[in-house]
Amino acid sequence: MAVIGCVLVAASAALLPLNGVVVVCGLLLSILMGLVSRSPVSIPSRMDLPAELDASFQLARDEQVFERFRRTTALLLKVSRHHDPIYRDIAFEQIDDLNRQLTTVAAGSLVFEGTETWRIVYERLLRSRGLYLYRSVAWVRNAGYWQDEPGRKSMAVNLELQESGSLTIERIAILAEELWPSDCKLPVESIRRWLFDQHIGGISLKLVRASALQQEPTLMADIGIYGSRALGTQELDDQCRTVRFVLTFDYAKVVEAEDRWNRLSVYAESVEGFLDRYEIDR
Repeated sequence: MAVIGCVLVAASAALLPLNGVVVVCGLLLSILMGLVSRSPVSIPSRMDLPAELDASFQLARDEQVFERFRRTTALLLKVSRHHDPIYRDIAFEQIDDLNRQLTTVAAGSLVFEGTETWRIVYERLLRSRGLYLYRSVAWVRNAGYWQDEPGRKSMAVNLELQESGSLTIERIAILAEELWPSDCKLPVESIRRWLFDQHIGGISLKLVRASALQQEPTLMADIGIYGSRALGTQELDDQCRTVRFVLTFDYAKVVEAEDRWNRLSVYAESVEGFLDRYEIDR
């Protein structure tokens, strides 16, 4: 069809005046448009592209993600150039481990294993724009809770932000029996100062004995609720050192945590209430 059209245009240019050539070109264009409209073959859409190619197009919309995709692809190409079978077996195992980690990240969760580096992320969240309410449940199982250097620094950040008015902090402390015996009005001295410093610093603080939650074991957790933005869950060892910290940005889990907070509040009493009841000086 293209060859015939070219021949006709060339012949008309030699035999006809300019207005005749224009007429011939118009007729050819009309015929071509008609053929295209009747053709059963359509131009491929993005839906016809291979999944990998389509993913590349979608990722290209996000410059930050696409840059990491590009670097990862370049690194995988380097791996593919190695042909030693032992290297490949071990390399694939490590890549699979990375993929498992990425699966968790893609689900909206960030996991920190056995390290205090999570406290840097914790502070970034507390200072982040748009966060005005932080609710925390502290499951205090011994007097060493948050008494190490990172813990003291994190508490200093809490007090700073509360005092500045940029963040409202509410905390419920679940205390082990040895820290608040049932025959004692107030927690033992080893943990009392830590609690009262928060109260004096303006943090809204409530207390509850762990023994009061025996019928509600799911409420006994060490968590932080960052507004409606994220939920942090801290797993501690017997010495109250962080073993694992999971930060999730799954809104449904944040809502569940808020529900647990409200249920826990039923069992807890404010420090202010204790001080009034026992006429203790602030």
